[in-house]
Amino acid sequence: MKRYAVFALSCMALSACKSASSRPPEIAAPEPEAAPTPPPGRDPLAVTKAPEEVVVAAWAEPSHLPPGGGIVQILVRTRRRGGSPFSGIEVRLSSDEGSLYSAGRVLTTDRGGMTRDQLTARKTAEITLNAGGTRYRFNVPVLPESTE
Repeated sequence: MKRYAVFALSCMALSACKSASSRPPEIAAPEPEAAPTPPPGRDPLAVTKAPEEVVVAAWAEPSHLPPGGGIVQILVRTRRRGGSPFSGIEVRLSSDEGSLYSAGRVLTTDRGGMTRDQLTARKTAEITLNAGGTRYRFNVPVLPESTE
């Protein structure tokens, strides 16, 4: 969008657009950025440490993948020691199987202390996350094929 606006403004300023086509220039959609790969020796789940201890709960909805795999939502809830929601906490997730929608990018909890991601996998996946310096790990199993 910005490239088109800059092109249009520069054309008007130079009065060079009179001979140009009235169609806006073709601009390719930007490629989605790949998740940054941490340098060797750096923690792939590095996040900014929270100012105080973070109590973390995380789970999948539904709690399992169907036979053959599928998609589940990964929910992360952060709380302060007293139980109040902890907003603005950086969360980074990884999975040993399949792929996460966040692709290793940092997520941030909302006012309710929640954030979410999406897992697509064909096999049982172990999710590992770091929420403000607190690590958490859980499995998302794939149900066995029905043998009726």
